Amino acid sequence: MKIFEFAKIEPDASFCTDSGDDNTERVPVERSGHRIVVDDANLYSLGGYNPQFWNVRNTEDTYYPLFKEVWKFNFSTHKWTKIKTQGSMPLELASHAAVRDRKNMLTFGGTGVPFGESSSNDLHVLNLESYKWQHYQCRGDHPEEKYGHAMLLIDDYLYVCGGTTGWIYNIDVHRLNLRTLVWEKLSPKTVSDCDPDGRYRHEIAIHQNKLFMFGGGTAHAAYDFQVVPVFSLEKRIWASVRTVPDNIHGFPAPRRCHSCTQFENDVYVCGGMDGEKITGDVWRLSLVTLQWSRCCDMSVPVYFHSADLTPSGCLYSFGGVTKIDDVRTSVVQRMWLKIPSLKELSWNVLCGLMPQFSEQNKHTLVDLGVPSNFLDRIS
Repeated sequence: MKIFEFAKIEPDASFCTDSGDDNTERVPVERSGHRIVVDDANLYSLGGYNPQFWNVRNTEDTYYPLFKEVWKFNFSTHKWTKIKTQGSMPLELASHAAVRDRKNMLTFGGTGVPFGESSSNDLHVLNLESYKWQHYQCRGDHPEEKYGHAMLLIDDYLYVCGGTTGWIYNIDVHRLNLRTLVWEKLSPKTVSDCDPDGRYRHEIAIHQNKLFMFGGGTAHAAYDFQVVPVFSLEKRIWASVRTVPDNIHGFPAPRRCHSCTQFENDVYVCGGMDGEKITGDVWRLSLVTLQWSRCCDMSVPVYFHSADLTPSGCLYSFGGVTKIDDVRTSVVQRMWLKIPSLKELSWNVLCGLMPQFSEQNKHTLVDLGVPSNFLDRIS
């Protein structure tokens, strides 16, 4: 197991099940525009799109060509499970945004089909233990209905930046107080010369009370990474910082529809496309020195995928487009961003030796002295 090296994770199809009545769907089909969140045990995927499903007849439980579904991928067993949720799942299931808040997945905005004609500015929350949906009734200065925005959870605040209605791109910054459920617009109402261009499918990170924005674009443009727009949460104004190129490889190429994850004071940009070319390169930016470093390549170059980071420092990516406007994938890829702890390493070895866990295995593992917090990861 090496750091900064992507690897494909093959699902164990013999243990892939559907938690509903129909067990025919053993793994999720190829998709793009979905979102994932992860914890130390599982990856959860919500929604997505595949144009091959335009002519599939819908039932009251489906919304093709969007996927009205939540899937769970267990890291210990490599088992996919289609989750049967309770309550009203949102229907805006493409280019929404999602973050994990302890045992909850928070999802905001997104678009139905046709894209842009049924966008959302609602916040829905799925409890990852009970699998019950809630629609939060928020007040205040709501963001407009949009998709392709970036979202970040900082303490008890949810930050939403940019996005598109389908015709107009913006760079608005809004903040939701999750205690009071009141929205507030932070960005100025009037545009200044310092404001970046409106965009979608960009990403954001936080450092020293400032939001850093990476890439993104419009239907006809993709933005570069040499100069990074920065929004001060204290002064509530936009500025920009000039980054430092990799000594050998220079700067990341312009791109949108990439993924971006933050680990401590570093940001990792993976994949994406510039309108003509799909890229699978992985770049790290130090938010302290603003130095870019080219790390490695993804196992499968993709865009419109989704990625998230486990608390123990493993970056997971799922799905995406592998051929522009044509071919999608359901591949799971992962990369460690730091050397795992001895406990994590031992657990991974044990999972490889005993891939088909069962309740009997759990009792055996208890007798062997495996900590209960690792046993709880098996599902």
